[in-house]
Amino acid sequence: MEDQHLPQTSQATARERYIRHGQNYGETNRMAEISKTYGSSILFRRWGATLFDFIFFVIGYFCFFISVIQITDRWLLPLAIATRCILIIAFFCYYLLLEGFTGYTLGKFVFRIKAVNGEGKPPGFLKSLIRTLLRLIDTNPLLMGSLPAGISVLVTASRQRIGDLAAGTYVVKVRDLEPISKKAMRWSLFIFFTAMVILGASFVNAAFILENHYSLPEAPVTKQEQSYVSKDGRFQISAPLDWSTNPDQEEQEGIAIFNPYIQKSVIVLSSSKEKLGNVTLQYYTEKVQNNMTKMFNLSTVGPSSNTTIQGYPAIEFTIKGQKDVNHYVTHVAIIETENNFYKIIAYTPASKYSRLKKELHDITYSFREVRP
Repeated sequence: MEDQHLPQTSQATARERYIRHGQNYGETNRMAEISKTYGSSILFRRWGATLFDFIFFVIGYFCFFISVIQITDRWLLPLAIATRCILIIAFFCYYLLLEGFTGYTLGKFVFRIKAVNGEGKPPGFLKSLIRTLLRLIDTNPLLMGSLPAGISVLVTASRQRIGDLAAGTYVVKVRDLEPISKKAMRWSLFIFFTAMVILGASFVNAAFILENHYSLPEAPVTKQEQSYVSKDGRFQISAPLDWSTNPDQEEQEGIAIFNPYIQKSVIVLSSSKEKLGNVTLQYYTEKVQNNMTKMFNLSTVGPSSNTTIQGYPAIEFTIKGQKDVNHYVTHVAIIETENNFYKIIAYTPASKYSRLKKELHDITYSFREVRP
């Protein structure tokens, strides 16, 4: 009867009353009543936790991806599919297991909130499964920026997102829960710091790879290749399966292929002898050298060497230079056929050139004119 004569209290006092009395106070769902006392601040905590977890996954994924690419030195479609599948499985298990059995994710741990059932305990496997499945819809940062979840938290009395409503769960501030046991606290801290150590190690490894271009011994290169034909159908080259057409240059160039993850590229251009006039292979090569050195800073043109490619006379040379802050090695082959000069430009970062030299050489020497 005492409480019937109490004036309207602040949210903090009401929250303390629910925590102190619990179900003995007459409430059948403590967490629902505690959640009703929250203002919009819980939304910002939940959004911050979701963003933290998303950034954690993005950084972790790219660190893992860079490490895999560095080891294999290839970008293949099966590898792309596999890494994305690993990300999806890890994302699913991350929320399913951590929230289900501890109530925390790393983001929730940092922002001091916790997913619980109506009794204030971790949701368990089934409820966590429902929350995780619906998370793909209402808290997906790539889907309307988690807008469905934000609206749901704001308009529902107990500040629940769609997944909470379906699972019967709540996200409450840790300070409003009864203290957990030391064992549970140690377990949560162990999970948190283990994840941070793994992420930190992956980040340092990826940064070391990007900064120093460290590489393991080159993996065996697949012998399977595909052919790329110019739009007019007059010439072609062949390259391993991890290469693809460069969409930014294919409209402008005869053939343009690349692998952006390994940073290697080959372009093939043709020039009609009729339009150039009576010029020699040597003269045309010198003209190309002069034009290309203007594209790079501090460029150095290596010695030219005469060769033959598919029976046609050709001249090869390399240009070492800097573009923006990156150092590149560009291998150039000028081929003379009956009616055309062909310019094959293959470039890659200087740190990778020794490993990719043979592959670029093989692509260059795969050139041939296609007879109609």
